[in-house]
Amino acid sequence: MTGPSTLHLSPDDIDAWLAGSLAGPALEHLEQCPTCLRWAEAEQEIAEQLTALPLFSPRTDFADRVMAAVSIPDPFAIRSLQAARRRLFANRKSVAVAASIALALLGSMGASIVWTLAHREMLVAGGDWLLGQASRWAWLGVRGAALNVIEQPWYATFRALLEAPGRLALLSAVASLVYVSGLLALRRLLALPAPRVAHANW
Repeated sequence: MTGPSTLHLSPDDIDAWLAGSLAGPALEHLEQCPTCLRWAEAEQEIAEQLTALPLFSPRTDFADRVMAAVSIPDPFAIRSLQAARRRLFANRKSVAVAASIALALLGSMGASIVWTLAHREMLVAGGDWLLGQASRWAWLGVRGAALNVIEQPWYATFRALLEAPGRLALLSAVASLVYVSGLLALRRLLALPAPRVAHANW
């Protein structure tokens, strides 16, 4: 204990006393303070009771017996498919339901193919109309974005800068310098620290 003797012992001091390493003012306080002495003796009694408890360990074949009792079902196993097939053909009602679903699926697929072959011109015209509408909306979006950029207050300055080749070259050089500086700084941040060599006199 590093504090004054009027303070009670801490749990670390009690652990040190149980380990036989408590010394100095803390040990003197323990000998003079009935509260701390009762606490230390109670902790010592608990430690002795825990030490006296028998140690239990599983038998050597415990893991094998547990794993032998564990069964993990595989949903993609052949047995699962066989069980589903047996359940499907268990009675006439389930067979009728499965046949109805299969007929409905096959019928809808066949009808879709027949309708597509019979109305090929309509599908082509619809595809052309959709393509035209998509192109129109894309062009309107590009025009709107361009008008929005033109109406910005910095557009006139940017356009004047583009019209002066010298200023444009200077701006490009400054931007390239900033970009290269950022890459070098990022490389330095991501670099692995150099391994330190241990000296014999340390």
